[in-house]
Amino acid sequence: MRRLCALTLALLVMGLAAGGQHFYAFYYDRSGGQDLEINLLNTMPDPAQITLRAYDAYGKPLWTASDTLAGYNGGFVQLSRYIPEAAEHWGVVTVESGERLVIALEYLVDGERASVDHVSQEVPELTADEPYWLGAYYSQVGDASTGLVVMNPWNEAVACAITVYRQDGRVVYEAELFLNPHESEYYSLEKIIGHGPYLWGLVDIRMVGKAVVAAVEYYGRGLRVDNITQYYF
Repeated sequence: MRRLCALTLALLVMGLAAGGQHFYAFYYDRSGGQDLEINLLNTMPDPAQITLRAYDAYGKPLWTASDTLAGYNGGFVQLSRYIPEAAEHWGVVTVESGERLVIALEYLVDGERASVDHVSQEVPELTADEPYWLGAYYSQVGDASTGLVVMNPWNEAVACAITVYRQDGRVVYEAELFLNPHESEYYSLEKIIGHGPYLWGLVDIRMVGKAVVAAVEYYGRGLRVDNITQYYF
């Protein structure tokens, strides 16, 4: 049985300087009855200095907290204690840590756990002028539906290109995306491409210079959320 020690998370008036060696980012949602419990697990024997920051969909800072997590200890925070529900209160959470973490994310709908995800892959530093891609599965078949969230975890603007392929390789949607610092964009594939018996396949996100992170929401039989930070090239 796991034991989690609650983090003593103090709100900071000003953002802390980036001091962590390890940088993580993932999706949260405080709109429409949704919530997120963040479980931070220190994988190393030494204490970890940790800073969390949450931004709204437009990149506005909403909440910042910092604490120390002892070696091999876990701590948790539920965002509804600090971020009120609002239409624009969704987007990216960043975590800076002096030690490597495993981050377990429990996504809640109306107070009930709907989905669990894990993040242990750091946001990558990309080689300049070299293209990289993030890839995800989508399905618009039957009662299934997919939402795509693309997030900028950085303090500077980024650009990327999104291509949605049908299972037979046909391109069904393309878009160029420019994101301001910490801004996020949501794509409802139901609105963009509709439904059909063959509407499933690959979402491909091309990035150069600075990495974005992505999350996919799967609807139809409840809610499932997958964060995507692992790139390929």
